[in-house]
Order: sequence, then C-alpha cells, then structure tokens
Amino acid sequence: MEMWMLWLILTVVFAAVEAATLGLTTVWCAIGSAVACVLALCGASVQTQLIVMVVVSVVCFIVCMIWIKPKLDAKHGLNSEPTNADRVIGKDGIVIKTIDPVEGKGQVKVMGQVWSAKADHIIEEGQKVTVRSLEGVKIVVEEV
Repeated sequence: MEMWMLWLILTVVFAAVEAATLGLTTVWCAIGSAVACVLALCGASVQTQLIVMVVVSVVCFIVCMIWIKPKLDAKHGLNSEPTNADRVIGKDGIVIKTIDPVEGKGQVKVMGQVWSAKADHIIEEGQKVTVRSLEGVKIVVEEV
C-alpha cells in the first residue's frame, strides 16, 4: 500500500470520528493526515510525512483548544446549564417527610415542588424550613 493511501484512509477515519462526536476530538489529526497525504503525493519521505503530520496536528490542537473551542462553547452555552433550580434558595417550605441527616432522607415542599432535603439535625414533618443552598439534587434547609 502506498503512503498516500494510508494517509487518505486515516484522514477519512479521523473525519468520521469527528463527525460522529462533534466535540473537536480528532479534527486536528484529520488535518494533519490530509497534509501528510499531500506530501506523500508530492514525493516527500515517510519521515517527513510523519513529522509534518505530528506538527500540523499539534498546531491545530492548540489553535482549537485556545481559540476555537472556547468560542463555540460560549456560543452554544456549554459552559453552564441554567436550570432555575437556584430560585428556591432563600424560600420557605414545609417538611413533608422527616429529615434525618444520619439516614440521608427527607423531603420538603417548596414553591409547590417536592425536593429531597438534608439538614444538620432531625427536622420533623410539618416544620417550616428555609432553603439555604443546593447540593447536587438536594436542598439544604434549616428550621425557621
């Protein structure tokens, strides 16, 4: 098999992986392989092809990570996922299932929604509480 064919196959494979993931994971290798394919067609040595493929891939990686990926992430809002869950912080609620910090159980109804809750001490059902923070999918509460 001639080297240009190998480089072409690698370019197609890297491009296919990139198309499947859309995460800027292999695009730089596809570009490096394409450049090496052109060099192979021009008669460059295998060593030159390999060196150029690596150098072009590294440069493309750096360009993608420093300039392109942050801009794409910001454009598509990938840096944060707003959920509006934090709107319950500071709101009052009612304990509907006793909060037990040892067992890690308990539920509170806040703003019409039922949340898993945790606290520093046992808080009995029916008590009024205030949401202090969020920890994962649980709200942290304290008695009013």
